[in-house]
Amino acid sequence: MRNLMRAFFFKLFRDWTFRITLFIGLGLAVFLTLIYWAIDHGFGSAAEDGLFCTGENLLISSLSPAQNFGIAVPINLISFTVLEFTHGTIRNKIIAGNSKGKIYLSLLLSGLTFTFLLIIAYAGLCTGLASLLGGFHINGSVLGMAMGKLNAEYLWKYLVLIVLAYALITFIAVFFATLFRSIGPCIPIVIILVLFAYFSATIIGGLTSSLPQLDGAREVLRIVNPFYSIGAFAVDTEGGNLVISNEAFFSEIINTAVYSFIFVFFGFLLFKKRDVK
Repeated sequence: MRNLMRAFFFKLFRDWTFRITLFIGLGLAVFLTLIYWAIDHGFGSAAEDGLFCTGENLLISSLSPAQNFGIAVPINLISFTVLEFTHGTIRNKIIAGNSKGKIYLSLLLSGLTFTFLLIIAYAGLCTGLASLLGGFHINGSVLGMAMGKLNAEYLWKYLVLIVLAYALITFIAVFFATLFRSIGPCIPIVIILVLFAYFSATIIGGLTSSLPQLDGAREVLRIVNPFYSIGAFAVDTEGGNLVISNEAFFSEIINTAVYSFIFVFFGFLLFKKRDVK
């Protein structure tokens, strides 16, 4: 197992897919941050509407799995994983005596490393640069898809759920990449699943205050949608603070764990039974 992971890291930092994706992500982070800074100082939004170019605003927006760079991460992970098959790397690992179970586990660990290296680099640069230009305020206003005031409780809950969400996305991407072993069908399936889960939470969650008849749909999504709390952006009516209730928080942890188990378990099962050519 150690040799498989060592081979992965050697390949990762020599692989052009990872390098290009990383450079694009870092360039996009700088570009978007400067765009927000220009909006703040070019249109006078700071006086009345709040600042866009702040550390807290860029932190929340840059971590979204369905916006900006977040949607590019599973696409490139799928490409990276499928190339393991097309280049014969997986076959060579089997010939070298590695079991299929260890190989699939290494693909999962490699995928998690790939995903979190990219998203941490992107979100870290966005947040750091925006903090230098506009400061970081733990109780500052967050603008964009999320409209409310940040607070410490919301932030740590959001970060926990984001980590779980990207882990689940990784497991889904690796599952379909090893199932189809072709980039063509994998990318649209994974992207549709991610976008549907995120924007159904955003749309339904955002309409419940004005349309009480959708409360039932909101409760169903809270239970079954692993992206509900990171997409719905609930705000308390008194202080205008962003909130994630304990009920929603633990529901999302449980359903994310269940979905992760399902994709990992069946991924192992199918990978061990299928031949590698």
